[in-house]
Amino acid sequence: MAAFITVSKRPILGLPFLLPSCDSVSLELRRSQSSYRRTKQRLRVKPDASFGLSSDKTQDHIIYNPPSSSPSVYHTPTKFLPSDDIRRSLRTDTTADHLNTEGLPSVLKSPLGKKYHLGPSDITEIRKLRLGDPITWSRSKLAKRFDCSPTFVAMVCEAGPQKKEIQKQVLEAVQSRWGAKRRMAREDRKLRKETWGRDE
Repeated sequence: MAAFITVSKRPILGLPFLLPSCDSVSLELRRSQSSYRRTKQRLRVKPDASFGLSSDKTQDHIIYNPPSSSPSVYHTPTKFLPSDDIRRSLRTDTTADHLNTEGLPSVLKSPLGKKYHLGPSDITEIRKLRLGDPITWSRSKLAKRFDCSPTFVAMVCEAGPQKKEIQKQVLEAVQSRWGAKRRMAREDRKLRKETWGRDE
């Protein structure tokens, strides 16, 4: 009958013959220290001559030493260029070309000018339609009809109690399908929003 030998799992510190000898450990430490020293010595680079102070100790000056890259007119700032340098004229020409935006299309889709075209009678009609049939006359439909934003419609009038009750029922139906993780996440978000006002 074969005997099964069970090997107990012991930590490696309990098995000293598996650990490296002290000589090899000290050798590895010495190697890493010498590598560190060599790297440190190579990084001891003297600063560039342009960073040194001039012979005139009383004169203050700005050190401008840009990194090496492809040549460009904009490398040296205009402040440091001599008055008769050709780069000044080149820079002026290129800047004028960049600023010429007559043929370019507008950045915005439509101008964001505010309209003040609705009078008291229009506001009264908006409130009447919204309270009369809030499902048919939603904020977006009223905004399209009166050529204004949905935010303005919300500022002018609120939805009636019937619409609020429907929205509440829809929200409860959606929340009933939430799992434990989503419900916990939403509760945490609500608590975080409450702490925003208290600056916590």
